[in-house]
Amino acid sequence: MNGFNPQHLVGPLIAVMLVVMIYGSRISPGKPVETSEGLVFRLKPIYNWSRIVLLPAYMGFFLWVAWHQNHVMPWPIIFLCLIAVVIGLIQLPGTITLTPMAVTQTFWLQPSKTILYGEVMGLQAMQAGRTILVLGDNRVRIRHSTNHAGAVEFRAEMERRTGKRAIV
Repeated sequence: MNGFNPQHLVGPLIAVMLVVMIYGSRISPGKPVETSEGLVFRLKPIYNWSRIVLLPAYMGFFLWVAWHQNHVMPWPIIFLCLIAVVIGLIQLPGTITLTPMAVTQTFWLQPSKTILYGEVMGLQAMQAGRTILVLGDNRVRIRHSTNHAGAVEFRAEMERRTGKRAIV
């Protein structure tokens, strides 16, 4: 008869704690940071960490399992995992900066987006106001999502700087 071994609970407890941390960080509002460029709305650190560390570790785990089953790793599987990691990094939301003249979103691996405050056509609130979409007349869209810090502050500042109310 096998007895209860508490060491068998360590792995599942770590996995549960990671999931709670990642999804719990979406609830915490975070704070914008005042810099010399303007008010900066960065991504929440746990979201960056999950994309930069956990996604490659997750893919590495599946590659490790496949390698232990066959001891031969087919190159298409490795290629697909690398493509998935690259796509995950490319789709990282950018840091949003409210400068005195414009709202700017800068990305790691994509070109920056800029909308002058006079060119803002509208503000659209989605997901019960947690996500704000800034629509520019130059066909540029900047999205402040739940992964960014300070949704309430972003909406208030955009309404103040543009003179437009967010459409719900």
